[in-house]
Amino acid sequence: MSQKQVGSRERLSEALRQFGETAIARHLKRPATPGIKVTTNAGRWWFDSPYDAQDEDHWVALMFDAFGTRSQSTFCCFMTQLSELCSNEWNEETKSWHPAEDELVAAVQIVRSTKPRTEAEACLAAQMVAVHLMQMKLSAQALKHGWPEPRTCAIAAKLARTYAMLFETMAKLKGKGSRQRIIVKKFAQHEHKHIHLYPGDLENGDRPHEPTRARQTNPQTTIQPSVSPALSCSNSAEHRLSNASIEGPRKMPTPRRS
Repeated sequence: MSQKQVGSRERLSEALRQFGETAIARHLKRPATPGIKVTTNAGRWWFDSPYDAQDEDHWVALMFDAFGTRSQSTFCCFMTQLSELCSNEWNEETKSWHPAEDELVAAVQIVRSTKPRTEAEACLAAQMVAVHLMQMKLSAQALKHGWPEPRTCAIAAKLARTYAMLFETMAKLKGKGSRQRIIVKKFAQHEHKHIHLYPGDLENGDRPHEPTRARQTNPQTTIQPSVSPALSCSNSAEHRLSNASIEGPRKMPTPRRS
């Protein structure tokens, strides 16, 4: 492989360059957090503005706005707490440890991205940073080995759910959370029934439930009960059943006894 091939790099395609221009225009509209300089001396460290002294007021205003406060004491308290969440770096010149600048700037940027309006909302955003860092470190520790430890995975999963709850709480404070809306609509159902009455014949008085002449019997015809003759026996003259009478009750004869 020649030296020219080693030092040369491939150019972006035309499509990727067009996407890059769009991304640059979008990034210019996106607010950003200014840099932070960590200074160490005599075993101690503190943060300061990395810019010229003429821009110090603007740097302080941007940093205060990231935490939704105008109090210098509140700002210093937030910065100290966030710096303790970052990993430490060794400074060979001063022979002292100090928090990593990149991690500190990232922590401040996460707080600023929530756009806290008050110090209370900034506290919630700082808790989100702490939960995020713990979850990422535990996840990295669990994935370093071929067989992840179940307890570490369970704690990492709980931290992920906690971060989601904090994020939802922040959204509700800003009025952007999901709301359950129940719409009750009144539904009325009307049933229309059509009843058709067909009149009968003239013989039954236009009543449909009366039978027609073909099926109607003669109302003047009466059925007289037939009178059956008296039962006969060997001595029918002596023992003949009498016909029914309407004269009233009579005295029953004394029954024969043996």
